[in-house]
Amino acid sequence: MKRRMAILLAAVTFLSATACADRLSGLRSSKDTENTATEQETSEENTSEQAENSANEASQTEKGTDADATGAQAEDTAATPDAQNNAQGASDTETQNIGDTAANDASSATTEATAPDIVEPEIKTEEVVQPVEEVAPPVAEAPEEDDKVLDIVFMGDSQFDNARESASSIPAYTCSLLDNVRFSNLAIGGTAASLERGADPNADKISDTCFIGLCYALAGKVSDTSFLDKYPAGEELKAIDPAKVDLYVIEYGANDYINGKDLWNPDDVYDVHSYRGALTVGIDTLKSISPKAKFLICSPSYCMWYNADGYVIGDSYMVSKGIGTLSEYADICSNYAGDENIEYMDTMYATYFDLKITTVDDYLSDGLHYNEKGRQIYATILSRFIKKTMGEKDIEIPYLEINDFEFSN
Repeated sequence: MKRRMAILLAAVTFLSATACADRLSGLRSSKDTENTATEQETSEENTSEQAENSANEASQTEKGTDADATGAQAEDTAATPDAQNNAQGASDTETQNIGDTAANDASSATTEATAPDIVEPEIKTEEVVQPVEEVAPPVAEAPEEDDKVLDIVFMGDSQFDNARESASSIPAYTCSLLDNVRFSNLAIGGTAASLERGADPNADKISDTCFIGLCYALAGKVSDTSFLDKYPAGEELKAIDPAKVDLYVIEYGANDYINGKDLWNPDDVYDVHSYRGALTVGIDTLKSISPKAKFLICSPSYCMWYNADGYVIGDSYMVSKGIGTLSEYADICSNYAGDENIEYMDTMYATYFDLKITTVDDYLSDGLHYNEKGRQIYATILSRFIKKTMGEKDIEIPYLEINDFEFSN
């Protein structure tokens, strides 16, 4: 009897299971049809949310790493809420060991990106609204007896080179805010501070437009400088008398990051294939040929990285290409300036103006390069730093917000 009951129960269970399976199959078939019909809509929604989610992740990373990210703030850091919120662990403690260690150890929040992921944008053509009416003549035109004129040489990448032809570059705007000044702009877009990996570091063999190449060319150590001829900077370099230079303003880092250059070489502080080594050797070279010159170093700027499809990957605090984030290059730059007692202007951590994740589109035309108003704000702060560097007293460094800013020279 029990056996018959067990067989009967098994039969009922089998029939029930079969019915359920048929029902689930029908539901899946129906659901598959529905999914097919809505697949494109869902994909579009996910795609549109990707940039927003990436930006939110960058914002969370910015907040979550405030307590322990390493950086060095300039001594005149403006005590504003935005500056404090974006000062990613700026430190007044001992320099290289802290910053360099942080630069070597990417945080758990860092996004690893391969070379094809990050796309360096092409500089967009813009209609300039406020060009500089009179651009100061180059350093080469300084009379021998003229000691009252401030002779400045700008060296950097596209941030200083951009808008050169429209008289609205950062150097042009900066010098329009200064009195009795001449300047030469040796910036070349796309250049790094450091030499290409594997390239011969012998000065006479260099044909690289990087910071090291320019410094060696200025010092007369490069026998053939024809590699500079196609750039406006090449012509200006030939006219410069290094002995007359009063100030070098130097800005590099973004292309060292983009091209995966080492932050520094712990075994060789003079390794010109590394970012810090290039700054060290380059500035030492300039000091030897321009004995009266002072120096002002500007950090690489905060930015947003995009992929080839135009979607946000992350910002300069979180995206690494295997060496470090761009903010870590800024930390190295800050630490070097601190070690050498060189004036330093931070543009990574919103210390002097409110370039950050919520205003990046207001400042930058493509996530990386400053637009006209961004260049004007940068120049306004830079002009104050130049006055301070050259010994003017009681120079206040303001904190600027782009929505309340109007440029006047």
